[in-house]
Amino acid sequence: MILLAIATLAVYRIRALLLPLTVASILAYLIHPLVHFLTERTPLNRLLSIALIYLIITAGLVSIPVSAISPVVNQANTLIQNVPGYIDQIDAFFQKPLVIANSIEIPIDQLSLNQPFSSIGNNLVDLIQTIGGQTLTIFSSLATATISTVGWIIMILFVSFYLVKDYQQLFQGLLRLTPAAYHDDLVQLLAQINITWHAFLRGQLVLCVVVGTIFFIIALIIDLPNALILAIIAGLMELIPTFGPILAAVPAVIVALFQSEASWLGQLMTPFWFGLLMAIIYGFIYQFENYVLVPRIIGHHLKLHPLAVVLGVLVGASLAGVLGILLAAPVLATIRLILRYIYWKLTDQEPFAETAVKPLEPIPIRITLQKLHHLISTRITKGNNLLKKGRSNNENG
Repeated sequence: MILLAIATLAVYRIRALLLPLTVASILAYLIHPLVHFLTERTPLNRLLSIALIYLIITAGLVSIPVSAISPVVNQANTLIQNVPGYIDQIDAFFQKPLVIANSIEIPIDQLSLNQPFSSIGNNLVDLIQTIGGQTLTIFSSLATATISTVGWIIMILFVSFYLVKDYQQLFQGLLRLTPAAYHDDLVQLLAQINITWHAFLRGQLVLCVVVGTIFFIIALIIDLPNALILAIIAGLMELIPTFGPILAAVPAVIVALFQSEASWLGQLMTPFWFGLLMAIIYGFIYQFENYVLVPRIIGHHLKLHPLAVVLGVLVGASLAGVLGILLAAPVLATIRLILRYIYWKLTDQEPFAETAVKPLEPIPIRITLQKLHHLISTRITKGNNLLKKGRSNNENG
């Protein structure tokens, strides 16, 4: 109990470092297979392979923000210019009855739902002027946040570099800290944890690409506006357990409701039915993912109940923000593996009986030779009997 209290206190004291250390560990875990590939398939040694990979990562981190500044500024200007038009569209939407079918209308224009949106349009200019008056403060805060972020990125790259470079020494050090009787258990436990994280990270990447591609194809077929952006959102939302697909459906349904006339399919029905159709499409994609893609891509390595995942997401969000949400499932699976190992040890059970590789059974040579001798003796006896029978027939003849 004393050791547990000391460990809890230590974790609490370094809680600010847990997030960058976790990111550095995951980055090192992802880079390690690339280093192994370059070492095995190219003349580069391990140190040069690591240096090459981190050089590429650093170049990407520098070039991507620089190249993205101009598009981001242009899209921000376009968004600011179009905000009044979007507000007018929402205001107009609530000023007429909602047509569900030719004979069914919902009088939402009589519910005074458009007043909040009208006030937004009236106060938009004041809001922009207020933001403009605080430009210096905003840029100062932005510069401070940028410097802090760059510092964290440098620290993450530095720590992950040494984790990849010295992983063998770190593993040997972990073994030295572990009693000799538990060395095999430690190797087995780390192997199971590695399988869990590998399945999760690989599976999430594949799910992002597959789900985003499926939605992009469907959006192109029905000519939905902003198909590429919506497909990217659908793919990225796969990183969020449970709630991600639901959040991904929201922008697509909004686009279907307010820009239905831009789609040939939306022109054949009312905006309500087109938005409902998009929600149904997302529902089908979500079910296809759960019952077809996830079992085949991620498999059953996590084996987590949906309620446990939801609670893990909530706890992860409160402890580590966005990263806690993204990594809730594999962290829960890892904790379950460790707790299951402790439980089996306390109850004197074999922790890895289900996953242990059984040795090949020896070939029963003695039994095989006995069968062979019996077979040969039987054939010889039958042959002798046939010869005796043939001789007796000849003598009688």
